[in-house]
Amino acid sequence: MKIVDIFSKEDAVWEQVVPLAAVAARQTHRMFRSWSDVEDLQQSACEYAFTRQDKVREFLYEETIEDGWVPRENKDHRRQGETALITFMRRQCVRIARKDKAKALGYMPEDEYFYTPALIESLIKVWGTGDYDSAGQILDPANGGGKRNSKPANEGNDILAMISDVASAMRRLELRDYSVLMQRYCDGCTLQQISEFLEVSPQRVEQISQRALSKVIEFLGDRNPH
Repeated sequence: MKIVDIFSKEDAVWEQVVPLAAVAARQTHRMFRSWSDVEDLQQSACEYAFTRQDKVREFLYEETIEDGWVPRENKDHRRQGETALITFMRRQCVRIARKDKAKALGYMPEDEYFYTPALIESLIKVWGTGDYDSAGQILDPANGGGKRNSKPANEGNDILAMISDVASAMRRLELRDYSVLMQRYCDGCTLQQISEFLEVSPQRVEQISQRALSKVIEFLGDRNPH
């Protein structure tokens, strides 16, 4: 990749980027701690940022009529830019961590099956109801999975292993989030019924449900980063 020379390697901006890269690395390492090294991830994030100096400028600087590109001075704008850069670097960290995981488990990264909300819903239902007879339908592409190859190579794509992984992730949720997902996808409760139980609006139950699904996906290693 051709580097767009906006900053030199000695530029003070990298003193700001390095700790943000550390945050991105730590966030990723929490999901891939068995397969990745946090220092390696931080180094990869810094190197990636250096190759994408246009993004560093976009997130940490603002363009003015008088002085051109200058560091963001507004605290809220600066925080938003730093958060955006962390997210940008974290995607690179996840790509690296997925490769490390694939190498450790003996499969190719392109064989990986990515979790989606629809797939998580199906896995929760099978686990929570014990209806393992329907488990064979889970990996049907029509059910919303992010399947890349028709025949996955890694054992992590084994349905029972996926259900076990989801069960572990579910147990990490806060009690309210766990309860809402169980009531909705295992007990067959409607949003209205759950809202009456929690004494909140159905819209609020939907929000809780979607956030809880996102947490489960995060615990499992996030969505497809590509």
